[in-house]
Amino acid sequence: MLRDAQDYGSLNVHMRAQRTELFTAGNYNLLASATDFANLRQMLAQTRYDDIIGAEMVKEYPNLIEIDRRLTQNFVDQYNTYRKFIPKRAKGFIDAFSNSYFLNNIKVIFSALHGANRYEDARGMLLNLSEEENRQSEELYKSINAEDLILKLENEKLRNALDVVIGEYKFLDLVYPLIIAVDQYYFSSLCKEMSNLKGADKASTKGFFSAKIGIQNLEIILRSKTFDISPTIVKNWIMETKFCPLRTEFRDRIIAKQDLEEAFLLIRDETPFSDLANRLLENLEAERAPLEDFDRFADQHLAHKANSLFRGASFNIGIFPAFFYLKELEIRNLRTIILGKIHKRSINDILDKIVLV
Repeated sequence: MLRDAQDYGSLNVHMRAQRTELFTAGNYNLLASATDFANLRQMLAQTRYDDIIGAEMVKEYPNLIEIDRRLTQNFVDQYNTYRKFIPKRAKGFIDAFSNSYFLNNIKVIFSALHGANRYEDARGMLLNLSEEENRQSEELYKSINAEDLILKLENEKLRNALDVVIGEYKFLDLVYPLIIAVDQYYFSSLCKEMSNLKGADKASTKGFFSAKIGIQNLEIILRSKTFDISPTIVKNWIMETKFCPLRTEFRDRIIAKQDLEEAFLLIRDETPFSDLANRLLENLEAERAPLEDFDRFADQHLAHKANSLFRGASFNIGIFPAFFYLKELEIRNLRTIILGKIHKRSINDILDKIVLV
């Protein structure tokens, strides 16, 4: 315990202090109640976000891509500021965790090349990272198609993982197999480093990331049903790791289910994600799309997991990814409110899309 306090004392103080500055439910209610975009601008001018996006918010026609870029860049800058407090014993794990941001750039470019979002907008969505990562991102952005991007990858393991699914990508005409292959590579690397952690470090990260992996596997299984993807293909998309809380036998059963309601009931009765399942069942009762708001329900579950890591002494590495997950949710919430006011959405419509952190 003494060693943990010595190693994580500074990080613990900084992460707890930053967590107290996150927006609360009251803050979101206040922002969502702004009478119009101009009123929202006035409210945000009284917060720390004025220095980040204030110059863009005062324009008659604010550039949403520029607002998004500034919010994201502030996130990355803050991440790098507090990363220096990571003790040596957790460096390998945080290096693997941090790789998610560069991998996100790759996924953004894949989506743009496939046409899932506008190619010219993709550059503004790329994260500004280290000099080396920025160089690679710029080179990958010049790719003419998915195969060209894969050939340009300098990471051989990732390149090989993507080579395996390029056939599925072409056959299904969906970017999904490429995105999943990137995620599988990421979680494989992360779980390898997580296995090397000890004590409270391992326990804290296992609790949060096991939930994240479990939910991601559930999403893959459930969304594949809406696209009528073959169960054989779906099984290849699963994140196979000992940290996944879903048993292989359970995964096989839920993949085999044709009816979404039966799948939701299985999740409710046999997994730690009963809260998520209940929200999905409510969709069916209300005759909404079965997977409507799945991401928000999943994020709310993970937000509770992240907040739980701050209970007690929290002298462990888990509070670092936990805080930045909560910070990411705050940025997404702020985007939701800004867009809501631009498009004149009602208070309830905006709040219904907020994830409380």
